[in-house]
Amino acid sequence: MPVCSRCGTELANGQVGDCPVCGGKVVPGSAYSGTVIITGSTFSVFGAIMNARKMLASEAQADGNKAKFIQPIIEQLDAAANVTRKQAAILATDQKKDLDQYEAMIKEYQKLVEKNAEEEEFQAFFTDEPLFLDTKVKNAIPKVPLGGEEIPDFLLVLHDLNHVFVEIEKPGAKIFKKDADPTSTFTHAQQQIRNYLKWAIEDKEWLRKRGYPEMTADNVRGLVVIGKSSDLTGDTAAKLENIRSEVRGKYEIKTFDGILAENATILKNLRKLASN
Repeated sequence: MPVCSRCGTELANGQVGDCPVCGGKVVPGSAYSGTVIITGSTFSVFGAIMNARKMLASEAQADGNKAKFIQPIIEQLDAAANVTRKQAAILATDQKKDLDQYEAMIKEYQKLVEKNAEEEEFQAFFTDEPLFLDTKVKNAIPKVPLGGEEIPDFLLVLHDLNHVFVEIEKPGAKIFKKDADPTSTFTHAQQQIRNYLKWAIEDKEWLRKRGYPEMTADNVRGLVVIGKSSDLTGDTAAKLENIRSEVRGKYEIKTFDGILAENATILKNLRKLASN
């Protein structure tokens, strides 16, 4: 049976042309449907609803025959706008709580850095808040025994299926000596990471049998956390960057205050997005 594509009026079999009720196009066998399509990301949901309402209201005002069919749609959009507005308010409140909690964690971490806390305190902090080490972390496994005496501080499993062995030293640990040569602590930490990576690639069957993620040479890397960037001079800061460049792709080297700065920047950007 023919149906008006605008108002849904059912017409006599075989009838085509304009609808006698609203003037809409009659298509044989058609069914009425009203659809609001939201494309792109420039509109919020609320903004898209109100934009659709504005267009329909304008059309209803321009054509009185359409008004009685458009008005119920406008009322539905008004109801949807009210629900969306309430949900947005709830979301904004929850988001603010999350950001405030994140800021509190950053301040807690800052206190640990400033007092040159012991390695065990950072172990406890990163166990609770592994996102400070990598924003893509899915799971953080502390003190993974790799057989023998090889025990990294953490194995991070990331959402992109990469895996990161983490070796943590103290924030008070020096990266370079007075003559700008790497300290034994820094050298040892790097060697530990190399050992973990080598072991994981060569003995990945051991990890699989014990329920740990499968690793390959392509999805495993390392992270050394040591010292403070504020303790570096211009020369030693440049030297650290050179070392980072040499080992990039295998492992990263981060300072404790560098991690602090990273998370402070993330918080700043999240608050900026939340205010838009």
